[in-house]
Amino acid sequence: MKRFHTIILLAALTLGGFALRAFRLDLQPLWWDEGYSIFFATRDFATMLERTAIDIHPPFYYALLQLWMIAAGKSDVAARWFSILIGTATIPLLYALALVIARNDFRDEAIPKSRFGDCFAASRLAMTSHRVALFAALLLALSPLHIYYSQQVRMYGLVTLLALASVYLFVRLLALPPGKPKTALVALAYILVTTAALYTQYYAAFIVAFQIIALVIFVIRHQPSAISRQPLAISHQPSAISHQPLAVSHQQFAIRNSQFAIHWLAIALLYLPWLVYAGPKLFAYVTAKVAIEQYAPLDPFTFLARHLAAFSIGHLTTWTALAWASVFLIAIAFLGFIAGARGRKGAEEKSPALLVSLSLLVPLALGYLVNLVYPFHPIHGERLLLFAAPAFYLLVAFGIDALWKRRARFGALAVIGAAILSAFSLADFYNVPRYPKDDYRPLIAEMQTLAQPGDKFLAIYPWQTGYLEAYYTGAPLNITEVTINNWQLTIDNCQLLIVNCRMWLPALQTQGRILEDALDRYLRERAYSVLDHWHGTTRLELFAFAADPPLPRAPRNIVFEDNTTLGDLAISREPLTAGQDIARIRFVGALRVPAMASFRLLDRNGTVWAQSDRELARDWQRIGLAIPPGTPPGEYDLRVTAYRAGDRARLRLKDSAEESAALATLDVIASARPNLAALPHRAQIDFENGMRLVGYDAPRSARPGFATPLTLFWQTTRALDRAYVVVTQVQDARGTVVAATQAAPARNIHPPTGWRIGELVRDPQTLLLRGDPPDGEYRIAVALLDPATGVRTAARAIGTIRVQGRARYFGAPTPAQPFDARLDDLARLVGYDLNDDARALRLVLYWRALASSEISYTVFVHLVDANGALLAQADQIPGAGAYPTTTWVEGEYLVDVYDLARPPGAYAIRIGMYDATTGARLPAFDANGQLIGDSIQVR
Repeated sequence: MKRFHTIILLAALTLGGFALRAFRLDLQPLWWDEGYSIFFATRDFATMLERTAIDIHPPFYYALLQLWMIAAGKSDVAARWFSILIGTATIPLLYALALVIARNDFRDEAIPKSRFGDCFAASRLAMTSHRVALFAALLLALSPLHIYYSQQVRMYGLVTLLALASVYLFVRLLALPPGKPKTALVALAYILVTTAALYTQYYAAFIVAFQIIALVIFVIRHQPSAISRQPLAISHQPSAISHQPLAVSHQQFAIRNSQFAIHWLAIALLYLPWLVYAGPKLFAYVTAKVAIEQYAPLDPFTFLARHLAAFSIGHLTTWTALAWASVFLIAIAFLGFIAGARGRKGAEEKSPALLVSLSLLVPLALGYLVNLVYPFHPIHGERLLLFAAPAFYLLVAFGIDALWKRRARFGALAVIGAAILSAFSLADFYNVPRYPKDDYRPLIAEMQTLAQPGDKFLAIYPWQTGYLEAYYTGAPLNITEVTINNWQLTIDNCQLLIVNCRMWLPALQTQGRILEDALDRYLRERAYSVLDHWHGTTRLELFAFAADPPLPRAPRNIVFEDNTTLGDLAISREPLTAGQDIARIRFVGALRVPAMASFRLLDRNGTVWAQSDRELARDWQRIGLAIPPGTPPGEYDLRVTAYRAGDRARLRLKDSAEESAALATLDVIASARPNLAALPHRAQIDFENGMRLVGYDAPRSARPGFATPLTLFWQTTRALDRAYVVVTQVQDARGTVVAATQAAPARNIHPPTGWRIGELVRDPQTLLLRGDPPDGEYRIAVALLDPATGVRTAARAIGTIRVQGRARYFGAPTPAQPFDARLDDLARLVGYDLNDDARALRLVLYWRALASSEISYTVFVHLVDANGALLAQADQIPGAGAYPTTTWVEGEYLVDVYDLARPPGAYAIRIGMYDATTGARLPAFDANGQLIGDSIQVR
C-alpha cells in the first residue's frame, strides 16, 4: 500500500472518529462521577491533591482538566471537548503501535531474527502490516465503548492514551540498542508517560505488570549463551527494513535488559511521594467503601464476559440483547490469535499474538484478582480496564486480516459486520437518555430564576458542586459543603449573622437521605419554604429566614370541603420588591385526606404572576411566595385554592360555591437593581424606539394548536411617549411567518409610557401555531408596533423552537352508524359508534375537518329526555385535548371518544361545538345544508 494512500486513510479514520466523538455532545447530562471531575478541577491545587488522596483516582487528569478549563471554560461541553481530543488522538497512536507490532519492528537488534521469533516475532505473518494497523484504527474509531468515554469528563480516555503510548515506547525500547542518544530519549519518554499513566489511574500499574511479564518471558527464552554474534541491523523506519552490519555482544544484551529495571525504578521513585501521601488514605477509603457497598466477587467467566462484551459492543441502555452480538468480535479476536500464532513456518516463528494477548489478559487477570480481594463492580465498571480494549481491537484486526488473506470478501464482511454492530450500539448511545432522573440541568435552570447574590447552596455531595460549576450562570452563590458534623452550625450561623439569609437544599432521595431529611426538618421549623420542587431523584428546596408576620386581631381560618383548613392565617403586608422579596404566609394545616394548597398572585384581570403549590401538613407551615423578577408594579390579589393530592380534584370553600379564597391585597414595587442573571435566556436587542429586549423564556418545543407560553423581559433606555404593542412571530428557515400574535406588553397592566429607565418588565406572551406546519426548527422573532401610526419595527430573531405535529389520517373511517351533518363550515360528522350498557355509555364520533379554525372549539355531548331536559353531559377539546380545532387540516378524519354515565329510561344525544371563552355555539346543518339549530341530534 502506498504511503500516501495510507496517510489519507488514516486521516479519514481519525476525522471520522473525531466526528463520532463530537456528535450530540450536549445530549446527555453530566453524571455523578463527571461532577466529581469538575469539582476536583475547580479547586485550588492543594485542595485538589488533598481531596483526590481520599478518592479512587489520582490527580493527574484533574490537573490537566483544570488547565484546560482555564482556557476553554467550565461548561459541560467545554470539559467534554478535552476528552474528545484525547480520544481522537488515541486512534493514530493505536495505528502506530499496530504497525510496529505487525511489522515485527520491535525485534531486538541484539538477537537473531530466528531466535526472537520464538517469542514475539511477526515477520512471517500472512498479513500486510499497514492493513492490520488500519483495521485496528478503524475498530477503535468505531468502538462504542471508546466513544462513550471520549464524551465523558473522566480520566478513562486519558489513561488509555497514556497506556497505549507506554506500550508503544516499551516495544520500541526492545528494539533499540543501549547507549544511543535516541534510546535515551525514548527511555525518558517511556518513564514520563508511564508515570503519568500511574498518576491518572491506579489500575495503570497493570500495564507495567504486563511489561515486566513480557520482558521476563523474553529473557527466559533468550539466554545470553544463545546470542549470536552475527552482524545484523534492522531499520526502525516505518517504510522499510535496511541491513547494516552491527556487532552484537552478550554485554549489550545484559545492559539492555538491566536498563529496563532502571526505568522501572525511576518510575517507582517518581510515584513514591504519591503512594506515601495517599496510600494510607486510599486503603482506608477503599476498605470502607467495599464494606458499605457489599458487592459479591464475580466469578471468572462473568468477569471476562462482561469486559469482552463491553469492549465489543459498549454499554447498552435499551437494546441489551445486542450484547450477545459481541460473540462475533470475540470469535474474530480468537481467530486472530490462532492465525497469528501459527505464523508461516509453524513452530519456527511465532507472531506478536503472545505480546498482544499478554497486554489484554494481564490487566484482566489482575483486575479479577482485585475483584476477589476488594469486590466492587458497579454498573459499567468495565471502564476501569478501558486501557486494555486496544489490545482486544488489535487481536480482532489480526483476525480480520487473516480472513482477508484467505479471501478478501471474508475480511470485508467481517469489517461490515463490526461496523453494523457499532452502528446499532451508537444508535442507542446517541438517542437514549442515560440519566433522566439525575439530570440537574432543569434543576439548575430553575435555581437561576430565583437565586440572589449571596444565597447559600448546601452541597451534600461534591458532585453537586461540580454540576453547579458546569451549568450554573446565575447570581453568585456561596457554596457550602455540609456534613453530618457541621450542618447545624452552618444553618445557625447563617440565621444569626446574615440578614435575609437564604439557603438552597438539593436533597437527593436515593442514598439513605439521613442528612437530607435532617436538614429539611431543621429548616422547615425555622425558615420559610420558598421552593419545593422535585427533579427526578432530587428534591430542590429554597428556604428564606425572615420574621413571622403578626397574627391578625381576630383569628382567620380558611376552611375547604372535607374540612381541609388553613388556620391562624398570618400574611406579611409590607410592599414587595419584584425579584427580591417573598410574600410570607404562615398557618396551621388541618386535613383528613392528603391535599394541596395553591397560593397565587393575580392582577386585576385575573392573570397569574406568581404561584406556589404545596402539600399541606398537620402542623405549622411557613410558605414564601417569590415575586418573579420583572413583575410589573402595582396592586395584586393573593388567593388560595385547594385540591386533593390524588386526583387533583378542586375543593370548594365550605358552605360556598367559590373555589378560591382571597387572602390579602399586596403591593409590588419595581427593583432599583434588577437581577438580570435570573433571566432564563439573556439577550440585548435594542429597538429604535428606545425599548430593549434583555431576555426571554420559551419552551424547547411547541405543538400546533396548543398555546405556547413565551415570556419576554424588557427595559427602556429612555422615557417612552407611546404605548407600543409587541408582535411575536414564528418563522421558518426562509423567514416565512407561520404564526404571529400582537399584544400589549405586560398584559396591559403596566404600559410602556409608565416604565422607568432601567426598570425590568416581565411580559408574558402566547404563541399559537395553527394548521399543519412541517416539523422542524423555527425562529422566534419579535417586533414592536406603534398602534397610533401603524409603523412596525423590523422583526428581530431571539431564539429557536422545535415544532412537533401529530399524526393525521385522511382515509375515510367505517363507523357503525354512518351520519351526515355539519357544524358551520368547520366540521362534518360522518358517523358514530354507540356502546350502551346498563350503567355506562361510550360514544365514538367520527369527524371530517372542513377547515382549520382560529378558535379552539369545545365539543359538547348532551343526553336529554323527551322534553329536552339535560340528563348527562361531557365536554372536551376533540380527542380529549389532542385534536384542537386550531390544528385541523381540511380533509383529515378524527376519532373523538366520550364516556358518560347512562341515565335511566330513554334519551336523545345532542352534539355541538362552542367557544369556551364566549359560550357561542356553532350553527348545525343537515345533509341538505338546511339549518337545524346549534346542535346535531343523532338519536
